[in-house]
Amino acid sequence: MATQRGAGREQEDIIPKVGKNYLLLIGIDAYQHWQPLSNAVKDAREFQDVLLRQYQFEQANVFTLFNDAATESNIYTALRDMKARLQPQDSLIVYYSGHGHYDTDFDEGYWIPVNAKPSDESSYISNANIVKRINALETQHTLLIVDSCFSGSLVVQKRNAIPDERFRSRRILASGRHETVSDGREGENSPFAAGVLTYLRRNTSPKLDTTSLIKYVKDYVFGKAKQHPVDGRIQNSADEGGEFVFHLKRDEEAVWQEVSRTHTVAEYRNYLAGFPDGKYVALANRKINELDEDNIWQQAKINDNELSFEDYISRFTPGGKYLTEAQDRLRKLRAEREVRQRAQAEKADRDNQRAQLQKQYADAVNTAESLYKERKLEAAREQYRVALGMYLPGFAPNQQYIEEQLNFCQNNIAFLGHYENGKAAMQQGNFRLAIEYYQEALKVNNNAKVEALIVHCRQQMQQQGKAGGQQTKTQQRPLVNQQKAPSKMRPIWWMLAGAAGLFVLFVVYSIIVYGTPEEPTDSAYSLVDDGTTPNDDGQTYAPPATAELLLGPWEVSGVYILQDGNAYDATQESDVFKLWIGSVYDFYDNGTVAFTLAGVGSNLYYTLEGNNLFVQAEGYGQGVIDYIDENELVFTLPYTSWMGSYNIQFRTVRVGG
Repeated sequence: MATQRGAGREQEDIIPKVGKNYLLLIGIDAYQHWQPLSNAVKDAREFQDVLLRQYQFEQANVFTLFNDAATESNIYTALRDMKARLQPQDSLIVYYSGHGHYDTDFDEGYWIPVNAKPSDESSYISNANIVKRINALETQHTLLIVDSCFSGSLVVQKRNAIPDERFRSRRILASGRHETVSDGREGENSPFAAGVLTYLRRNTSPKLDTTSLIKYVKDYVFGKAKQHPVDGRIQNSADEGGEFVFHLKRDEEAVWQEVSRTHTVAEYRNYLAGFPDGKYVALANRKINELDEDNIWQQAKINDNELSFEDYISRFTPGGKYLTEAQDRLRKLRAEREVRQRAQAEKADRDNQRAQLQKQYADAVNTAESLYKERKLEAAREQYRVALGMYLPGFAPNQQYIEEQLNFCQNNIAFLGHYENGKAAMQQGNFRLAIEYYQEALKVNNNAKVEALIVHCRQQMQQQGKAGGQQTKTQQRPLVNQQKAPSKMRPIWWMLAGAAGLFVLFVVYSIIVYGTPEEPTDSAYSLVDDGTTPNDDGQTYAPPATAELLLGPWEVSGVYILQDGNAYDATQESDVFKLWIGSVYDFYDNGTVAFTLAGVGSNLYYTLEGNNLFVQAEGYGQGVIDYIDENELVFTLPYTSWMGSYNIQFRTVRVGG
């Protein structure tokens, strides 16, 4: 016999009961006048399911009142029908899950039928009326399980001896006394129902007594929800100190035979949950591993690349069912790749076309990356395959990266979909919706960058509604630079100065209030949404000369507006632009730039492709590096606001140069 795991006291055999077991279920989610609930009907149905599957209950003796059927009249009628149906040797469980109400003035609890009105207490069903009707039922055992508040004045506590079902019992177990009880998260169980269901499902003892169930549920609920379930025996009832006992319908052997016939991972795991110390535990785990092996093998055959077969071999050596086939296919793929690489290398060497082939490979990778950033994953996957077919040793990115991207496209469409939806919601200013999408993405992969975005969204939600900006007006005066600005530019200068002032104030205010945002760390899934492409060392690659010269701190020495081929000194037009002088851009090779303005700093992101420079800041688009050497950097960034679009040129010198 299986060892009991925290269940009721062990007894030797399953003894058939003389009477029948009846079950009356009342569950209400869709209230007409009260706040709807999420899990009441679900909890009741799952309670019914576990009793029918594991214990000696029959479908013909189960009666339900769910949602619209659970009116005051129907509940009373159902109890009256039970009185006419039940025989003295029968037992009854009444399970109620729905709203409850406690009247502190009269120390009275109520059930709330589906059509009850909050302002009409006469439409409630009092606990006293329920108990009165329960006492009128002639049964061997009556057990009332209530997932709502219940008046403790209607029950008494008795010291239990050894549970004995030969004596009659009238018992109550409720999820709370006076306090509001939890409905649980949507789609799950309430804490009270979860405790009841967990204990019933995991029981392996042939007989499970009610006292053991109550003790487990009270400890479970207090640990999960800080509620105080109430239990006891009904006052002035026919209770004789007896005990309702849950008898298992089938033994472990019968369950195992059914699980073996079904032969699914879910059924084997259900067996392990029901018989955690059963004699087939090792065999069940082995069957689960075999079925998991089949799933991984099928996925490897679908991917049909070296990385997938290497993964299968590493997981299931030395006893895998498909190990020989996987090793043969891996050798064949490697041989095909080597033949392909040799042929391509010979052709490139013979025709001096390696450089052209490398460019084609880079174009294919860039196309794939662009499709990837646009979340066109299927098209990106095909382009990665094209690139893989052209790969030669020494090309960057390397072969392993391409194969990982292939697998990433294959397996993570859902993750990227949630991430893209989150970005779109952020761009629309709907940070609450963005958080929901990012949380869905985290269910697929625990990605640090997504976690950082959630933190950012929460900060933005806190900011909304707190502060409103005031635009600063600047005096008009002529522009002075290499060329004097024409008079027709003055309206543009007014708007641009105002936009720059607002932008400076916004940056400084955001940094002071929210601090420097965390730089997202690497994760197992690279989002690759910043326009960069890793090389063999995991760093971003760009033309070496410009990329290497750019690294380090640069101090802004001049700010100019470009128009009609001329550069106009912005600081001569408005003092607002003088705030930029002395600010520092410090570029790092991991794609971040530390930006310091007006004595406070922030981390931004940048990408560099050739001489094209993009700094991820509000309103800025892709710009260009006009000139760079060891000591001087000149770059131009387009800036767009509601006032219009402008090209701003920053002239900088290397700090310490």
